[in-house]
Amino acid sequence: MIDSLFIFFLDNIFILSVLVITLSFLMSYRTLPVIAYVSSIKNLTAKPNERSSHKNKIPHLGGLGVSFGAFFICAFFGSFMLDNNEMSILLSIAASLVIVFSAGIKDDIIGLSPKLKLFVEIFSSFIFILLTDIRIDSFYGLFGVYDIPIIASYFYTIFVFVVIINSYNLTDGIDGLAASIAIIILSFFLYYFINVHSILGIISTCSMLGGILAFLRFNIINNKQKIFMGDVGTLVIGYVLAVFTTIILSSDFSSIDFIPNKPVYILTLFAYPFLDTLRVFIIRGISGKSPFVADKNHFHHKLLKLGFSHVQSTAFIVLYCLIVISCSFFLYDPHILKHFLSILVLSIFLLPFMIWLTSKIKN
Repeated sequence: MIDSLFIFFLDNIFILSVLVITLSFLMSYRTLPVIAYVSSIKNLTAKPNERSSHKNKIPHLGGLGVSFGAFFICAFFGSFMLDNNEMSILLSIAASLVIVFSAGIKDDIIGLSPKLKLFVEIFSSFIFILLTDIRIDSFYGLFGVYDIPIIASYFYTIFVFVVIINSYNLTDGIDGLAASIAIIILSFFLYYFINVHSILGIISTCSMLGGILAFLRFNIINNKQKIFMGDVGTLVIGYVLAVFTTIILSSDFSSIDFIPNKPVYILTLFAYPFLDTLRVFIIRGISGKSPFVADKNHFHHKLLKLGFSHVQSTAFIVLYCLIVISCSFFLYDPHILKHFLSILVLSIFLLPFMIWLTSKIKN
């Protein structure tokens, strides 16, 4: 029976993808209202403050529901679809994710200092690299650099983990934004994994997609079932995005060159989180504030000030992301540096221009 299912799904990757997404969606969809209810009665909620864009106490353990559906379905299908090597990688991801998951829960319930959170990010990423030996070991010719020395690749991969996790964490400021950005990135990761026939990548990506899609439904509504992602969600999802990024950019694991200039496309997918984070850190630095002190200088805050609702602001930023991603294909150049610079210039100037144009039209 199991062997027949394995052969069937191996021959029908599309059916496998849809089934994993659907089951993960349903499991998280049924779990999230329960988490919202328990969080409310136990007062595990996000309290409104001067930086909040909500007026009521909202449960903020939505990442629990996403993780529950994604982890269970991924483990279920992985148990009979993955070979020994892929299962070893999945278990290594799970082992390091436990650390991140625990830190996220602690941060949402009683708080976690920025330094301790940074330590958790560094330590968990080191554990993943140590257990799997999957790391970013090449720049693929960007800036004239190809192979990266082993020690340098360890430090660089950990740096990439920290940047992705924190930049993604900072996108969780308005309803639907963090989930929508994750869905966009994971969808392109899924496209890549399907084309390189990575069953581990397909199952893992689809499991996360299903859970996040279910969460999005409860994040954008305005009733008693509304729930926020919380740090347990942003840390776990950010960590998973960093893992997939490392797998795709690792020349040993992802040896099939399905897409040339892979670093450029990866940077394109993370264009909004990276640029928004860099901009906010620069503003805080100029103001003499710590880069880890929250404020209202994000792009989504500018959109709210223009009179956009949360959903409208999210749609605006999603449109920006899709335009940049589409242009990365249209502006492809075999010279990776030219490709990178063209997308970098577009990414930097497009969003401020879109916001400026919108403000002029509204005025």
